[in-house]
Amino acid sequence: MSCTGRSSLQMIILTHLINKLIMKKILFSVVLFFSIQSLFAHAIWIETITTGKTGQSQEVNVYLGEYADNQRDSVQHWFSNMREFTLWLVKPDGQKEELHCVPSGNHFKAAFTPAVAGTYLLTIDHTVQEVYGDSKIHYYAMGIVKVNGSLQGIANVKEHTDFALLTNHQQPHKLHQPEKVQLSYKNVHPAGADVTVQSPEGWAKKFKAGQDGDITFSPAWKGRYMLEGSFTEEAGGQHEGKEYKNVWHCVTYCMDVAR
Repeated sequence: MSCTGRSSLQMIILTHLINKLIMKKILFSVVLFFSIQSLFAHAIWIETITTGKTGQSQEVNVYLGEYADNQRDSVQHWFSNMREFTLWLVKPDGQKEELHCVPSGNHFKAAFTPAVAGTYLLTIDHTVQEVYGDSKIHYYAMGIVKVNGSLQGIANVKEHTDFALLTNHQQPHKLHQPEKVQLSYKNVHPAGADVTVQSPEGWAKKFKAGQDGDITFSPAWKGRYMLEGSFTEEAGGQHEGKEYKNVWHCVTYCMDVAR
């Protein structure tokens, strides 16, 4: 074979190898993109009966998945270090107690017995171990149990959570009655944040929070709604030895709506 022929063959092989590398890089980018999108679609949330009585055990369940699609991931498939979350109970007087959670199929379960009347706050504050893309992921979840009908301790929602969804607890949530939902991050109301309302019928709608970090919606069905607030904070640094350029914050709260 002539030198020209060998050079042409080498160029063909080199071009083929470069194309393969480019395709692999594109495929990896696509897989990474959809993995991150899937991750951002997921949320961790707390479900419990929102009323209780002193001296009676209260069951608490923690899920990871997509609420509107009725998707609750099997505990063994929870990604990263999500299984290592901590569930806290804040009592009406502000005292905190860690609740022991045990795996139970597609969720973790815990329980507590309220000793006094008042509002008990359940809260999770968890940072994902891995950095995805350029983002550090910070999940929050909250639940509220009003014991013996008392709102004593309701201020703990803002005082003991960095990121919270605030609703009107003075009266029951009812069908077709406007509900105002406000986001509070470290006592600041992030404007332009996303608030997604997910209904018990699978209907979901995303709203943009106003200047005061709030949105308003009217429940069309009775049952349990999951409210999810999220925003991206432009803050860089290192997490678990990897650089990140922003932090994605996501908080959830389940609200029961009566007829």
